[in-house]
Amino acid sequence: MAEMSFGPRVFRQPVAPRNPDPEPDSFLGLGQHLAFLQGCVASRPLSGTPANMPIVVDFSDRPSKMLAATLPDYGPASLLKVSLVDLPKLPLGKLRPTEVVVEVHSASVNPTDWKQRKGTLSQLCALSLPAVLGIDFSGKVVRAGEEAPLAEGDEVFGRQTLDRMRELNGTYAEYVIVDSSDVYKKPPNLSFEEAAAVPHASLAAYAALGHVGKLIQKRHKTDKCVLILGGSGGGGAFPPEGKHVA
Repeated sequence: MAEMSFGPRVFRQPVAPRNPDPEPDSFLGLGQHLAFLQGCVASRPLSGTPANMPIVVDFSDRPSKMLAATLPDYGPASLLKVSLVDLPKLPLGKLRPTEVVVEVHSASVNPTDWKQRKGTLSQLCALSLPAVLGIDFSGKVVRAGEEAPLAEGDEVFGRQTLDRMRELNGTYAEYVIVDSSDVYKKPPNLSFEEAAAVPHASLAAYAALGHVGKLIQKRHKTDKCVLILGGSGGGGAFPPEGKHVA
């Protein structure tokens, strides 16, 4: 149930190349989409520096890195820091047929995220620290597997599953590898920030109405009444919309 979303506000600028081109079949084969041979300016660091003080990173000597909000240990939000981390490792050395690589424009904050950060879910879903959190995202596809129904340049939004977040990384990063079944084309009338706040909250609302309340029927309408508590929150805002679709 996303309560807020934030854009990365990351801007890239060329720097003098000092390394050869990466192997075309590697993750770095994304070429100009990655931080390879580029500098990066983030105008809104998460913590530790004033909002108007840019972070400038020269990736020339670190072609396999990206920026991410990392969590070194369980605790308060102040522990999150923008730092350089390794690009997601491809388990099979290449993208699976249904996977896509997304350049993240916005990510949202859900109760699942802060519960993981605080360690509340450590017995259910332990993190390998330091970790990159994040479930929801929006952005642009920069690479797609041959069976994925998406193409390079598509503006999308979606979610990263908890298992894949621990295997690869969460969405609080410049790039994320997700299965295309969890990614959808972004409606043109939604901004990246708005789209990033949709996936987890809407799925929670759908599960509450359909699987728990049995209120979403495929073949006929229901006449049940529903009391929605916390209707101004992320999950509570979606059921009123869902009832028009049911």
